[in-house]
Amino acid sequence: MKSILYLFFALALLTGCNNATVKKTANKPAPQPSTQTADMHVVVAKDVIQTSGYTYLLLTEGDKEYWAAVSRFEAEKGKTYYYKSGMEMKAFKSKELNRVFDSIQFIMEFSDKPIAEKAPVALTTKGRQSLEKVDGIKVTPVGGAIGLAELFADKSKYAGKKIKVTGQVVKFSPEIMNKNWVHLQDGSEANGSFDLTITSMETVKVGSVVTFEGVIAVDKDFGYGYKYDVLLEEAKVVK
Repeated sequence: MKSILYLFFALALLTGCNNATVKKTANKPAPQPSTQTADMHVVVAKDVIQTSGYTYLLLTEGDKEYWAAVSRFEAEKGKTYYYKSGMEMKAFKSKELNRVFDSIQFIMEFSDKPIAEKAPVALTTKGRQSLEKVDGIKVTPVGGAIGLAELFADKSKYAGKKIKVTGQVVKFSPEIMNKNWVHLQDGSEANGSFDLTITSMETVKVGSVVTFEGVIAVDKDFGYGYKYDVLLEEAKVVK
């Protein structure tokens, strides 16, 4: 199985795209500002395939041609785009397209204008684990589930144990590394954590309130700065 790192590049796609318009001359990339760096990829979309969560693009870069995936993005054939980093995944199967890509690049930040250099940001566990806290969520645990604040307050108590949690789905990322990835919040918070990441084969809708049952993993480090304080794995929706 390929490195789980691909997953996080794909998850990062869901928050990284920029839809600003760039003017360009025919068959030439737009002028690059002084903020552009040498590692910028300048590509042209030869083909575009839209799915419910992702956009698949056949890109040309110089004399190279390859497939890439980004979070759903209003891309156009023949238009020039920019990105700085991606991660290759081989033999990737998209269930929605019923298609296997021999090789595909998962691109973290994809834009139709040159991407400015960003100041280095220190990686933190919670920064990788959590989304922004969604206002107005207040979900009471049901059916023997525990509150997320209780889980985050004493994570070691639940390590390796099967538990139930109830919350509102604030993000859903399907078909990544043969799993679906869910972010759940219930409005509670402890030790600065409020967002639980869940891996599952279940399909859920953003905004729905669900109860999951799965096994808790703590302090899981996939390398490259991708760490999870708490992760609910092998989760199933409790009816």
